[in-house]
Amino acid sequence: MTSFNLSRRGLMMGAAGGTAALMVASPQVLRAQTGVAAALPTFYDRMVGDLRLTTLLDGYFGLDQELVTNLDAAQIVEGLEAAYLETSGPIPLAISTHIIRHGDQITLVDAGAGAAFGPTAGRLGASLGALGIAVEEVTRIVLTHMHPDHIGGLMGESGAVFPNASLHVSQIDHSFWTDESIASGAPESAQDFFALARAVDAAYAGRVELFSDGADLGDGLTTIAMHGHTPGHSGVRVSDGAEQLIIWGDSTAVAALQFSHPDSGIAFDADSAQAAETRRRVLDMVVADKIAVAGTHLPFPGIGHVEEKDGAYAWVPEHWRHM
Repeated sequence: MTSFNLSRRGLMMGAAGGTAALMVASPQVLRAQTGVAAALPTFYDRMVGDLRLTTLLDGYFGLDQELVTNLDAAQIVEGLEAAYLETSGPIPLAISTHIIRHGDQITLVDAGAGAAFGPTAGRLGASLGALGIAVEEVTRIVLTHMHPDHIGGLMGESGAVFPNASLHVSQIDHSFWTDESIASGAPESAQDFFALARAVDAAYAGRVELFSDGADLGDGLTTIAMHGHTPGHSGVRVSDGAEQLIIWGDSTAVAALQFSHPDSGIAFDADSAQAAETRRRVLDMVVADKIAVAGTHLPFPGIGHVEEKDGAYAWVPEHWRHM
């Protein structure tokens, strides 16, 4: 398997003429810490109607402050101070995945980083084992998008980690990341992103199912268009009866900054203007309808609600629910 080491390289993507123009970002933009991620799995259970949703902590990484867009240094420091975070180094971000269980169906939403982000991530397998779930028992995998910290866990030394699961991917995102003509025009620093996406597509050949915006995946899951972070970035609405929760992937990722400054983004956004427009639309929706949300990079377990505050928004973490 190709080695995907993102701790020493970065990718900046911007929209141009309907396709993404790829440019080299500065080195050391994603920083794996020197320690190894704790071996003990970390997970959080809650119910959505009769659907059991379990959030798994795959690990963490540090996002360099220079990767934050549309904010100046003073605004970044102010936001980090308000969140009681260190202001001089990388911003710590969790990497979470989600398991949804209902009857015999076991659905995994995103698969974490695997080996792609170094020793501080890649806990998914251990966490599934602690839950008593064998990889053979996972029946379906739904991707919010095809960035390495969401698909790295799909691949192991011998290829596909999940031998029996169907893999559901946005048609738009799949077309972009597996397009060899786009990949061939990308800089060397971006090649691992495309190579990993193509490797996943090949490893799960015959089991890849492409979905369109607003697709009903069955068993309480529907997709929501949240384009911008990647061309086909998607959310997943989990619902049963009157209960619902939206898994929004990376639509809002940096809790300390993007709720109070929703137009701020990160340099990995394919289309920063579209990502900001999507973020405001989604935030307005979950505020108006009081919908619980789950985010991949929000402080673990990354589940809560959003409120309006001072012309922007505020994150309200859910109180830990004791199952």
